[in-house]
Amino acid sequence: MKKKIKIRPISIILSALFLSMFGGIWYGWWFSDVQVEAHRYTPEDYANNSPLWYLGGILISLFISWGLGLMVRLQGLPGFKGGIKASIKAAIGFGIPLVSYPYVFSPLHDFTLYMVGLFQIVIAWIIAGAIIGSMAIDESTPHES
Repeated sequence: MKKKIKIRPISIILSALFLSMFGGIWYGWWFSDVQVEAHRYTPEDYANNSPLWYLGGILISLFISWGLGLMVRLQGLPGFKGGIKASIKAAIGFGIPLVSYPYVFSPLHDFTLYMVGLFQIVIAWIIAGAIIGSMAIDESTPHES
C-alpha cells in the first residue's frame, strides 16, 4: 500500500530557490564559457539582459519544484531517499527528454552544451527532490500528540 504523503509548501519554495541559485552558479560561473561559446554570446548580450528573464527562471523553478513534489507524493516516497528516487524518475521521464530538444533541433548541435545541461538537470533535480522528500509528511501512519 502506498503511503499518503503531504508535501509542505515551504519545501517547494526552498527547492525552487535552490534550483534558481544552482542554475545561476552552474551556467553563470562554472560553465559560462561553454554557454557563451555555444550561443556566440557577447558581454553586451549579458549586459542587456532584462531582469524579467530571471523572474521567468524563478517561475520555471517553482513549476519544476511543484512537479517534483507531485512525483514524491504520487510515488508515496517520503524522506530523503524517497525524494531522490522520485526525482530520478522525473529526470529520466521529463528532464532528460526536455533538455534534449534544443540539442536535437538546434542548428548548432553543440554536444558540450548539451552535456552541461543534461548534468545540470540531473544533479539539480535530484537535490531538489531530496529537499522536498526530506520535508514531506507521511500521513498514512498515526502521529502521537
